[in-house]
Amino acid sequence: HLGAAHTAQLLTGFSGILALSDSEQEKQEYVGIIENNNALLLQLIGDILDLSKIEAGVFEFNYAAVPCNRLCREIVMSLRMKTQPGVELIFDEPAAECVVHSDKNRIAQVLVNFINNAAKFTSKGSIHAGLVPHKNDVVFYVRDTGVGISKEQLGHVFDRFVKLNSFIQGTGLGLPICKSLIEQLGGRIGAESKTGKGSYFWFKLPYRIKKRTIIK
Repeated sequence: HLGAAHTAQLLTGFSGILALSDSEQEKQEYVGIIENNNALLLQLIGDILDLSKIEAGVFEFNYAAVPCNRLCREIVMSLRMKTQPGVELIFDEPAAECVVHSDKNRIAQVLVNFINNAAKFTSKGSIHAGLVPHKNDVVFYVRDTGVGISKEQLGHVFDRFVKLNSFIQGTGLGLPICKSLIEQLGGRIGAESKTGKGSYFWFKLPYRIKKRTIIK
């Protein structure tokens, strides 16, 4: 992957500069850059391993009754400090409690990814996270008032190594992992957006997954 190669080159280059520098301030700056890129490289390796395990059918899923309202409420409360100043993160709680037979940690992983992405691209307005019962499924969503996504980019948001903004740190594997997780859980995932008018990311899961799709 080019991102991994580029990060490795940066680490090598800055390590060499660090060894030659006599300035303590410069050394601290280079150490910070090296540590930051080390973390990104480790995240990239972890994401690649996760995606490979999911697609190989060896990723562990733990199925149980998941109280969706409580899960979403707890996630929203834990992430409120991650939004930009002036941006409100709101939980649209349904009147009735929704319970699905699924993997709590994987649902949380996808929701956290959606909210974190929304927080990166929303500098004013709000981010709404919620869920809506729909026939035999529960639809989870994150809607924001951020910069939005162009029609061309929208068609590739779940592709591997696609980054909508090269200046924002990430591996480009977060959304592909989300897609693979939701599909393995027997659900569907999607996104709607317009440039300058915010984005709407969603996934839906059945109340109870069919036995033939359960991975042990």
